[in-house]
Amino acid sequence: MKTEIEMIEIGSLKQHEMIREDHLKELIEEIGKDGYINDPIIVDKNTKVILDGHHRFNAIKFFGLAFSPVYLCRL
Repeated sequence: MKTEIEMIEIGSLKQHEMIREDHLKELIEEIGKDGYINDPIIVDKNTKVILDGHHRFNAIKFFGLAFSPVYLCRL
C-alpha cells in the first residue's frame, strides 16, 4: 500500500461510519486543550472515503477548519 500526506479540503471527504458523541466530545476537548491533532485522517486516494478518523474529521468540522492533513492511501 502506498501512502502520501497532503492537506485536503474537508468538504471533499466522505464519511461512512456513525460516530459516538461521547468520544467526539472528549476529542474536541483534547484538541482544544492541546491545540493540535495527533494523527492525520486516513483516506482512500481514489474515492476520498475516510478509512480511519471519523471522529477526528468531525472534530475538525466542529472547529470550522476548511482543510486537514490526511494520509492518502491507494489500495
